[in-house]
Amino acid sequence: MSAANVVGKGLAVLCSDWYRLLGGFLFVYFSVQAIYNAFFHPLAKYPGPALAKISMLPSFYHAVKGDRHVWSWQCHHIYGDTVRIEPNTVVFADPRAYRAIYAAKANVKRCKLYEAFVRKGHVHSTFNVTDPALHAQKRKMLNQAFTDKAVGHAAVFVTQHVDRWLDILVQEREAEAEGAVWTRPLNMATWTEWLVFDIMGDLCFGRSWETKEPGPNPFRHIPSRIVKKARFFYPITRSPLIDFLIWAKPFLGVLRNAFEKILPQPVQQYHQFVHASVSQRIQQERDHAAAKHGKRDMFHFLYHATHPETGAPAYTHEQLRAEANLLIFAGSDSITTAICGFWFYMSRNAAVYAKLTTEIRSTFSTSADIVSGYKLASCRYLHACLDETLRMAVPGPTELGREVLVGGASINGAYFPAGVVVGCANWSMSRNEQVFGDANRFRPERYMVSEGAGGVTAEEVNRLKASFHPFSMGPSSCAGKSIAMTEFALIVARTLFRLDLRAAPGNTLGAGHPSLGWGRRDPKQYQLIDAYISVKDGPVLQFRERADQQF
Repeated sequence: MSAANVVGKGLAVLCSDWYRLLGGFLFVYFSVQAIYNAFFHPLAKYPGPALAKISMLPSFYHAVKGDRHVWSWQCHHIYGDTVRIEPNTVVFADPRAYRAIYAAKANVKRCKLYEAFVRKGHVHSTFNVTDPALHAQKRKMLNQAFTDKAVGHAAVFVTQHVDRWLDILVQEREAEAEGAVWTRPLNMATWTEWLVFDIMGDLCFGRSWETKEPGPNPFRHIPSRIVKKARFFYPITRSPLIDFLIWAKPFLGVLRNAFEKILPQPVQQYHQFVHASVSQRIQQERDHAAAKHGKRDMFHFLYHATHPETGAPAYTHEQLRAEANLLIFAGSDSITTAICGFWFYMSRNAAVYAKLTTEIRSTFSTSADIVSGYKLASCRYLHACLDETLRMAVPGPTELGREVLVGGASINGAYFPAGVVVGCANWSMSRNEQVFGDANRFRPERYMVSEGAGGVTAEEVNRLKASFHPFSMGPSSCAGKSIAMTEFALIVARTLFRLDLRAAPGNTLGAGHPSLGWGRRDPKQYQLIDAYISVKDGPVLQFRERADQQF
């Protein structure tokens, strides 16, 4: 036997021994961890799926599948309001628990999974920073872009884009049908994405990407790339390896760079889009500074934001890119989900649709009258419909995990020690039958005070609104809530003033179906995919101009 063969066999034996040793170590490690999680962990006494108590695998599986929000809701129905959904995580479906976890004085911080969203080095955004003090500091700086003046500017951009979008919609009439009045069937997830993305571009970066305009457009696929990024990263945050990955990130600079290069192409293209957009706006701010004028979009306020204590510039260029990524995600996907949910429920609830269109068309004389202000705010049924849509088609369906800090936390009379993760899933909260009664029915009237026997009291309305928080609450509440609600109201009011709508005959895209299983069977329920954000498809609608149209 040659020396080479001897060496080769020796290496094979060593490798075989190494693999057996590693396999044995991993078996012992995970066995010990499972025993600890099952019997000795601080959360051992809380009910939940047996495998979820000892492993992240069930959570990871449902995150990959996209139905983790529905699984969490199912767990509450089986195990009660308090469920151990991961080895170190307990979720609640109780308004009191929500306030205890997310209120300003809660002794918690954002959990480790947010660290998985940090791309380069230690450049955190307001979204993914976990240190409470640093988050508060970043939030103060971010708030400089969300003033009352910014809301006023936003309303102008919204109305301009909505009017143009409606012009394009009505051009989509069935060309082959002589005398057709209805448009061809339109997937509103796509059409709404284009509208909202263009609005977001003007609000955040001072330019519209014109994705709603007919014809080829290199930016038209960016909204879908946002979704692909979310669906790629979200399962990683629920992976059994998440603790190791977060622990190892500071030591794996080379691997981190390699990871960036092997990201799916749509994700890389999205990152390139953000980088290029921010670089362009930075240059514009420099040029405009020399000329002493510039665009007053959100990026302008971020660029010129100052540190609240030192007065120095608040952001480096890399930090601006991180915050810009947050603005794009929050400014496009969340409001798109709400509007698509609105289209779905309006097209499936004839009485609600008739009542709402009557209110809008009797309140305003022309489309141009529909602007942000007292008159729009006076449309009580409109705002009840918006609230009910946010409950039924919540933009963020899963729990926003919070890690308990030193000193522990008391939630619903139970003590939780430092290090455990607690949270409330919005999907489950919004469907709590003990709070909302007919929780699976789209019924805006639940938010409207009505006099007389059997009516809805002001106390009842306040209780419902205090029980569900689509924009979260406390220090992590959505900074752009006012702008988002203004945008939501203007889009739907101007659309329903000018156009009639209906579900495309025979098309059920976006609806529940018996084949989808428990929690997704109802054809009058709009279906979402959980990717931390809500991913959607449909509904497919048709539109026509009002016969008594006024401009």
